[in-house]
Amino acid sequence: MKNNKHVKMLFLGGNYLKLILTLFMCILAINVNAQESLISGKVTDNTGMPLPGVNVHAKGSTKGTQTDFDGNFSMSVPLKSVLVFSFIGMDEVSVETENKKNLKVTLKPSSQTLDEIVVVGYGTKKKSDVISSVASVKPNDLLKVATSDVGEMLRGKAAGVQVTLADGGPGSSSSIQIRGKKSINGSNEPIVIADGIVIGSINDINANDIASLEILKDAAAQSIYGARASNGVILITTKRGKTGKARIAYNGFSGVQTVNRNFDIYSGEEFAQLKREAYRTSNNGVYRPDNQVFSPLELESVQSGKYIDWEKYIMRTGVTNNHSISVSSGTDKSSIFTSVNYINTTGVIPNSDFEKVAMRINVDQRVTDWLKIGMNASLQFSESNNPNSGNVLNNAISNDSRVGNIISNSITTSPLGRIYNDDGTYRQLPGGIQETPNPLIDIYETRINELNRNDIANVFLDINILKGLTYKLNTSRRSWNYKGLAYNTSKSLSGIANSGQGNGSIMYKDNVEYQLSNIFNYNFKVAEKNHFATTAVYEITSSEYSDFKNTASRIPSDILGIYGLESAFLNTPEIAASERSLVSFAGKLEYDFDNKYYFTVSGRADGSSVFGKNNKWGYFPAVNAAWNVYKEEFITEHVPVISNLKLRASYGKVGNQPQNPYQSMATANQRDYIINGVKVSGYVPGNQLSNPDLKWETSTQLNLAVDFGLFKNRLSGTVEVYNTDTSDLLIYETLNANTGYTTKLSNLGKVNNKGLEVTLNGELIKKKDFSLNLGATFTKNKNSIVSIYGKDANGDGKEDDAVGNLWFIGKPIDVYYQYKSVGIYQIGENIPVVTGTTLLPGDIKLYNANTANGANPNPDEDRVITSKMPDWFGTFSLSMKYKRFDFSADIYTVQGITKDNAYLYGYVQGGSLRGVKNGIKQDYWTPENPGGNWPRPRDGSDPPYMYTLGLQDASYVRLQNVSAGFTLPENTLKSLGLTTLRLYVTGSNLITITDFQSYSPEKNVGDYPEPVTCVIGLQLGF
Repeated sequence: MKNNKHVKMLFLGGNYLKLILTLFMCILAINVNAQESLISGKVTDNTGMPLPGVNVHAKGSTKGTQTDFDGNFSMSVPLKSVLVFSFIGMDEVSVETENKKNLKVTLKPSSQTLDEIVVVGYGTKKKSDVISSVASVKPNDLLKVATSDVGEMLRGKAAGVQVTLADGGPGSSSSIQIRGKKSINGSNEPIVIADGIVIGSINDINANDIASLEILKDAAAQSIYGARASNGVILITTKRGKTGKARIAYNGFSGVQTVNRNFDIYSGEEFAQLKREAYRTSNNGVYRPDNQVFSPLELESVQSGKYIDWEKYIMRTGVTNNHSISVSSGTDKSSIFTSVNYINTTGVIPNSDFEKVAMRINVDQRVTDWLKIGMNASLQFSESNNPNSGNVLNNAISNDSRVGNIISNSITTSPLGRIYNDDGTYRQLPGGIQETPNPLIDIYETRINELNRNDIANVFLDINILKGLTYKLNTSRRSWNYKGLAYNTSKSLSGIANSGQGNGSIMYKDNVEYQLSNIFNYNFKVAEKNHFATTAVYEITSSEYSDFKNTASRIPSDILGIYGLESAFLNTPEIAASERSLVSFAGKLEYDFDNKYYFTVSGRADGSSVFGKNNKWGYFPAVNAAWNVYKEEFITEHVPVISNLKLRASYGKVGNQPQNPYQSMATANQRDYIINGVKVSGYVPGNQLSNPDLKWETSTQLNLAVDFGLFKNRLSGTVEVYNTDTSDLLIYETLNANTGYTTKLSNLGKVNNKGLEVTLNGELIKKKDFSLNLGATFTKNKNSIVSIYGKDANGDGKEDDAVGNLWFIGKPIDVYYQYKSVGIYQIGENIPVVTGTTLLPGDIKLYNANTANGANPNPDEDRVITSKMPDWFGTFSLSMKYKRFDFSADIYTVQGITKDNAYLYGYVQGGSLRGVKNGIKQDYWTPENPGGNWPRPRDGSDPPYMYTLGLQDASYVRLQNVSAGFTLPENTLKSLGLTTLRLYVTGSNLITITDFQSYSPEKNVGDYPEPVTCVIGLQLGF
């Protein structure tokens, strides 16, 4: 990190954790019986492949462990013990240990379908018993992606889960959306729960610490989490200590990052000709002499042939490092897991970098046979630095600093001119043109520094009250501290524009969250085949938030940077604080008969402080049922090819709340007055009217699914269809100004999401030395607005659209609504007369729905509605293993999506073909090139309707991830004293095929580019 004091900050402010750690370490005693022997060994299946996660238990005692990734285990057991090896889907094996030190155990598949344990709401279940929509993602699959963003690791791993890039810069994060957009003004992000505690972000967890990750997608799975669960729930369980000797594991990689650009900009010669054409158009089709077209500096470049390639100076090869080490140990009474993760990335733009340190400790202590206590604690600190590269960083940037968008300027600044002055300093205007500043200036004269600190402390206790009845108390405290510093020096572009004075801002944010959960579980049987499980939850959560920001303008000296704000000509402080709380009651009753017929009913009641006084509480019930058809005799006896067939159905409700508190209250604005020469402040009514009836958004979902497996599950998959209605939408209602208010947050309207999700997995080859697996996912979601305000002003029997907000009945929430280009007018063509606009050959021809209405564009008939949502997205994956070599690859695609690209038409973005700014290269029309599909360049004005060319197909196919590795043979490992050693290479975001002209089809051209990453890594265990 830039300064060691920042590393120290990781440990400051967390003193309250020291007491917790001390208490747990005092009771953590690793006692080894002198009459015990150390037994180690390896467990494989009948093909010789190692089996990770096999339970190894000493019969008649509480001692036990699990095999590691390579099937190895080690544990101390009493002399003459019997070890029992069990694994779901395998026949149980017992082995006597007398006179044995090293065991080789083979487990054979049982008649039961291979199954695994998954985490569900407030508990765990065998996968065969899960009857709601839960997608499990294997931690090893996550770690195959070379990134620090856990959200990006999820891309393509589960049907129905759409991951899009939020920012391509170092330390960036992704946006996650599950089963479509449901809310207009509420949140659309899922909640993330780690070890039973709601956390702020999925990146609050180190990916190497994840033991399991599940995604709850339907209302039946989500309803027990009621509040905020309408957008899905991501459940993460972190790793815990295992019985046996201490295990040390290391996983790390280092590599480089570059950028792929899916567009060309005009070269020096091409830009010079573009400028000549623009001046030619305004000169009645006659070329002007070059000395009338170009500035002296530009003309110098044209005549010498020396042009500027700005990207060569703006972009560089980035470097990324990610290192994680963990230690795990334990006895039958105590266990501990600790880890440290260090991430360091230098971005592809100079002066951009990111560093992060994360630490975790998980402790478990069995005090008695009926009491177990534990603790999970994590600390994170990160620091990032960026020039003003166009990315929005927590609003820490002042508005003035947005002038120098480095990436945008590198594209739009003319290649004609000179970079440097005669004294070697950067020339402000390389071509002498005011509109095209030097993009290199702000790389070195602007800075955005962000510091984040995040700590989570979670203490829990488990009590076995009676047989089958347990109680868990789960408490936590999470705090997040943010400090953002932005400064533009006097020599920056905005500093030069402000009379050679600096400007910037400083921001502090603090958030503290508390959670207390009381969880009762009771499982029992009646007549062996009737299985019951009940869950009851009482939960309290609260959150306190505050932030302070000061924006400083015209700072006379750069010596102190933003810390010199006291001397600024103008300081504008902003301060805010809020509190919110939630009280919840939840319950669930599950029943199954003989593991064939399942029925579950659940519900949750949430009382939230953010709603109006008349509607604090929301109620979210759900019911689901399933039939394990493959366990019926007519299947097992007559259709042996079927190894799994389960039909599932669920119906339920979940809730969503406003992103910010106090939305049900009226606002007031501060007003300052001078009374008797003294400034006096008061408050007057604001724009927003109170709404005491404000209540929860509610999503009601029907989910139907079939899980299947064929040929002993060599081919397996899931097909799901769902229909979700989200009603009582949180919408800002426009009020009559005569009321004195202009808006009110109300519950209005309805949105529908319906979709299809398919997941397929095939074990095509499974032999001792070679295995080949293929997988695919397909997701299709249709989003539409069912109702908005419920008004029919024109009396046509149809509800009116909210055109001003671009909300249309029957269309998706997010759409474009504009005229459509259908070509270019040619010489000799009958060009219509449009009021207020003179159209010429080479100008854009618009779509006309009804030519009888005349040539003027009709706002009601000629404008076209285009969805921003994709038609579908999916993944194709391959994994292969040959002896000690392994290989995997993922291809990800998004199809049928349209994005607006301002760099194809905007003047500021260089798309308007005036010959002032450079831009994305297009085949423009000239009399000599009538086949050009872009309008004729014009000096001084944009071609009419230029913006209609901005909508581009942003569909893409991407080679998302490729990884290849080699694991050392067992004999070599033993000689080195290791349990595992794997070398691997990984490439991410390698190839993208798309028509969208940008660095990434998911981002605008001027955003921080999404890098291509190639790394070399090492996994080590001993």
